Amino acid sequence: MRHGFCDLGGKILGGKMKLQRTERGATLVEAALTILLFFTLIFSILEFGRAYNVYQLATNAAREGSRFSVAPFPGTSTLPTAGDVETHVRDFLASANVSGANVTVDQTANGTNVNGVVLVSTEVHVQAPYSFIFFPFGTIQMNARAVMRNENN
Repeated sequence: MRHGFCDLGGKILGGKMKLQRTERGATLVEAALTILLFFTLIFSILEFGRAYNVYQLATNAAREGSRFSVAPFPGTSTLPTAGDVETHVRDFLASANVSGANVTVDQTANGTNVNGVVLVSTEVHVQAPYSFIFFPFGTIQMNARAVMRNENN
């Protein structure tokens, strides 16, 4: 005790007590950690948005392929071939800058049985690769599937 004051590690200079700076740089470290967490959160949000976008593109491509496959060409009862459907799906994905996708078309998938008649459906599977930009997680595959009943049976 000095003249009724507690000793807080300070020095009395000219009758005034000044605290010593023992936390020098702590604010800088806290700011650096906060900025790191903030940018990690921002980049995670951007990465998730991109991944969801690729998933939606794969889903839409599979749906477009199924729709293209089950509707006959105008004025005929001829359905597109599996190769035509695959090309249509790949063109749809290429318009959105998605490359390297695997497309599988099954135009003979048995659907439901209605009054003894088996309805034939088309099933399109799309597997689109997604590569992370900001994080070192490599590449994952986004899978989508669409099934539609053929309109000419």
